[in-house]
Amino acid sequence: MNIDFPEIVHNDTIFVVVCQSNELRERKSKNIYFEEELQIAIFRIEGQLYAVSNICPHQHAAVICEGFIEELTVTCPLHGWIYSLENGKALGSHARLKTYEIFEENNKIFLEKPVLKIPKWMENL
Repeated sequence: MNIDFPEIVHNDTIFVVVCQSNELRERKSKNIYFEEELQIAIFRIEGQLYAVSNICPHQHAAVICEGFIEELTVTCPLHGWIYSLENGKALGSHARLKTYEIFEENNKIFLEKPVLKIPKWMENL
């Protein structure tokens, strides 16, 4: 990863501090950029935090954080695919966004440390 995020271990999982609590407003999102292929969209909805891959699997576009939020879903602004923020599953499709554990403590947002996994279709590029 290019950016150095402070790390902690919580319940045997490594988490990174990605922002201050006041940087994530209600029904808004924030893109956490680790690398070009590793971006996480975080959301606060009714006080709950959600974290999913910011890269829509439909055409591999990093736009989920710019999507339309309705209840506990986000709609990709480019393609209209709708994803559950709870489990990452696309409604009406087998596609899925990776989800991450996230929590808030001492005015900081902690995100499960993501690991870069190159999609199979990109392995030979």
